[in-house]
Amino acid sequence: MINQDSLVELLSVSKEDATLLSIRHSNKAKSLIFKHSIRKGFEIVLPRSYNNNWILETVTKNKLKITGHLADIKKGRSALNPTVIALPSTGQSWKIAYIGTDNKNPNAVTETVTTLYVPGKVGDFRWVPTILQHWLQQKALDHLPLQLDYLATKLKLPYKVVRIKRQRTRWGSCSIRGNINLNRNLMLMPPAAVDYVLHHELAHLKVLNHSPKFWKEIEGSFPYYKRGLMQLKHWENNKIPEWAIV
Repeated sequence: MINQDSLVELLSVSKEDATLLSIRHSNKAKSLIFKHSIRKGFEIVLPRSYNNNWILETVTKNKLKITGHLADIKKGRSALNPTVIALPSTGQSWKIAYIGTDNKNPNAVTETVTTLYVPGKVGDFRWVPTILQHWLQQKALDHLPLQLDYLATKLKLPYKVVRIKRQRTRWGSCSIRGNINLNRNLMLMPPAAVDYVLHHELAHLKVLNHSPKFWKEIEGSFPYYKRGLMQLKHWENNKIPEWAIV
């Protein structure tokens, strides 16, 4: 009978890392499935009917891949409890102090000039990111609409509504009705990258595509847009902390 203990032994996983590994039986699964995420760990899903030897052989063949994923999960979870948070968009930074309370109110972050007091404990990879994302959302609501409104007034490009969202694949968007959506993780970007995104979405109020006319529109209002675009691409690939995107 395949169980977690047998797989832990087969993979030579340490006692500490064994908690990252789980096993689940599924009546719907037609084959062996490997699933992994920072929050849920590495899950091995067993189909309703299977041969023990086949399962053990398949896991053995994928041993290096599985242990690699376990190492990545362990590393990723440590990043979910940051000790410092910086918002390059505003030039602000804070040390993080975990206050070890059971109060799971996402509004319970206490902020001073230098420190964020966050309810939770070091190692709490499930609740702490939720609390920090809620805090980041409020920071974005306080900052990004004001910045967009300033530029819209300056460029004489009025929009209808701005919404701050948790977008996974876009930094911003503009609808045909003149509504603009902005990604809250822009707060984690340098100012030039933020400026580029805001100019980009405002330019769509005039040209709702990415034709040469559109890029000419951006260059006219933001001559250094290529620098901001380069920073945006660099930052999104290297600098967004794990706690902000899980």
